[in-house]
Amino acid sequence: MMLWAFGIFGIYFFTSIYLQLILGFSPTKAGLAFVPMALCMALFAGLAGPVSRLLRPNQTVAIGMAVMAAGLYLFSRLSGGATFASLMPAFLIFGAGAGLMNVPLTNAVLHSMPPERSGVASALLNASREVAGLLGITIIGAVLRSRQGAALRNGAHPAVAYLDGYHSGLIVTVALIAAGAMVSYLALRRLPRQPATAGVVPATAAELSGSAEPELAQEPALR
Repeated sequence: MMLWAFGIFGIYFFTSIYLQLILGFSPTKAGLAFVPMALCMALFAGLAGPVSRLLRPNQTVAIGMAVMAAGLYLFSRLSGGATFASLMPAFLIFGAGAGLMNVPLTNAVLHSMPPERSGVASALLNASREVAGLLGITIIGAVLRSRQGAALRNGAHPAVAYLDGYHSGLIVTVALIAAGAMVSYLALRRLPRQPATAGVVPATAAELSGSAEPELAQEPALR
């Protein structure tokens, strides 16, 4: 999750600048460009459950991150003359991969802890994602600005220089997401396939014996 957030948060930020500064989109049009990606992400998040019941979680997460890396690679091939329509394949592929990997990865984190500590697991997951996102904006931004500055010193047009730096940041992000695919495949390989009743935590015998007796004892008094 940290490898994912490290690269993606930075690209979200700098892609909005690319859409407005290089392609000349208005802020509204730039925001609308992300809507198909969000819809595709929601669609594939719904499909992630059935896929996780066919494949193992490590396979589902790794495939999702590999698909995301492919979408980002398509972004790195875009030029300064890209249109709204030419952006959509990259946005849709990226959204599909993000939706596919997030659900099984989140389930794997939450189910790794006892039910009474699921809040701790959720907080740790969100905190690690936010911290990695901040680092991503900083470091990917440093890569972008460094390459942009080198291009400007060589006499490149400011728009061309930014595009050169943006593509360099994308390549770094593709490498991070590809590494995340390999890490997730290895780190989650012991998890079983997601059961059909995922999300329902069965009560243990101790819990049943500890909770049923007081209820039985109070039942006559309540009546």
